[in-house]
Amino acid sequence: MLTKNHTTALQSFSMISNQGIYWLLALVWLWAGALQAQPLMADLKPILDTKTHSIYIYKSSVKNLPPDWKKVWVLTNFYPDPNQPPLTVLSTRRNVLFDCRKNRFSTLAMIRYGEPNALGKPLLQTDSGFDLKEREVPEGSAMEIIKGIVCGS
Repeated sequence: MLTKNHTTALQSFSMISNQGIYWLLALVWLWAGALQAQPLMADLKPILDTKTHSIYIYKSSVKNLPPDWKKVWVLTNFYPDPNQPPLTVLSTRRNVLFDCRKNRFSTLAMIRYGEPNALGKPLLQTDSGFDLKEREVPEGSAMEIIKGIVCGS
């Protein structure tokens, strides 16, 4: 009788220690995922935050191009309105080229995502978002704020 109880206790201890290992592995996996996301969030500089959308730039993406041009990736998150149909595009990433001397910009690429913060796979799109037509940077817009940051650096 004593041997049987001893065996049962040993099996219980073994089962509990196996569960502990699984919990430990799950916690390490979650911690690694959070650690991997930290550089992404640390690289974002907030530009604008409203009820409908928020705009950020990736600080590490700012590139100097001759003569007075700068290139940067811009992230826009869209927030769904509960009274409206659900959004299919929840975020976009745009590669924007600024002509700092002439106060103009153009879009080199735009990628649409079905998840916030440009996570997940890009949505299927029929156009590249490439729009090399130069436009004036509108006064008081988020583009003017971005141009001030990018061209000032």
